[in-house]
Amino acid sequence: MNAKKLIAAAAVFLATGGAFAAEAPASNAAVTAAAASVTATSLNVPAINVSATRTRAEVRAEAIEYVKNYKTTLALQLEQYK
Repeated sequence: MNAKKLIAAAAVFLATGGAFAAEAPASNAAVTAAAASVTATSLNVPAINVSATRTRAEVRAEAIEYVKNYKTTLALQLEQYK
């Protein structure tokens, strides 16, 4: 009995999903090409210059140290009651 209900529910779900699905509009090739040609220079975005002050090894060592000393929120909350 449960299998029949499951199959019936799945069929109803798939039928309603197809009924509410919208048709995808056909894309205009000119509009798509124009949108793809937008570059950062035409946008009003400030340029950011980032200089790396630390090496990859230093960042990795910091991440490893953080993971070693990581405490969950629950552990931090339980420390309040000691």
